[in-house]
Amino acid sequence: MKIGVSTCIFLDTDKNLEESLNILEKKVKYVELGCDGNLNIMSDKNIEITKSYNLRYTLHCPITDLNISSYREKIRKVSLEFIKDILKCAIDINAKLIVLHPGYSVFKSDYKKSLSSLIKSLKELNKIQEEYGIQITIENMPSYDMFMFRHPEKSIIENLGELKITFDIGHSFLNNNIKNFLEISDLIAHIHIHDNNGVFDEHLCIGKGKINFNDFKKDLKRINCIKMIEMQKKRLNDLDICIQNLKELLK
Repeated sequence: MKIGVSTCIFLDTDKNLEESLNILEKKVKYVELGCDGNLNIMSDKNIEITKSYNLRYTLHCPITDLNISSYREKIRKVSLEFIKDILKCAIDINAKLIVLHPGYSVFKSDYKKSLSSLIKSLKELNKIQEEYGIQITIENMPSYDMFMFRHPEKSIIENLGELKITFDIGHSFLNNNIKNFLEISDLIAHIHIHDNNGVFDEHLCIGKGKINFNDFKKDLKRINCIKMIEMQKKRLNDLDICIQNLKELLK
């Protein structure tokens, strides 16, 4: 049973990375590290800190600044170059997998251009993945119009190549397509677990929203990957409850 917790639960709190890992090491074996805010793993100090713990890591690329779907070619290329820096960091912390957002297109009239840019980026990311030897996964996004890859579109799936998917069940619930993603479970290498009430991306404790996880229990157990709890800071008091609920679900 591979259960982990993302450090994003400590984002914008008074906890630094060392304090966060001190807490999480007592609860789980797997931790997802981020590249943002007070927990930015991409500093030399934080890289060294991770080596002091008996934990296995995945790494989440920055939430801001990257856009591999930008039709502005300079921005797309800079995003890919920065992903190489992230992969170097992943090598330093012995992470076997990184999670990458697929980018965004703010205006509907730009969507086709952005989709074309995303497909181009996916092809280049395959070459980058081969070069660095670390699995790159693309995360499905919540139901806000600007985000790419909210649904398992054929045009994207067919161009993943050797890339895999981080399946975010909370995001998928907002788009009413959990079953659609589970139908392509062979492409899923990582899972983000959290709950919501079907309107906003709340990142709640399992059981505190409207997702009926028992409906997907067999699929979640069958997919052999880390199930990573990804809650927000205001849910910190629910962390132990969420871990226990996930253990019960996966028994």
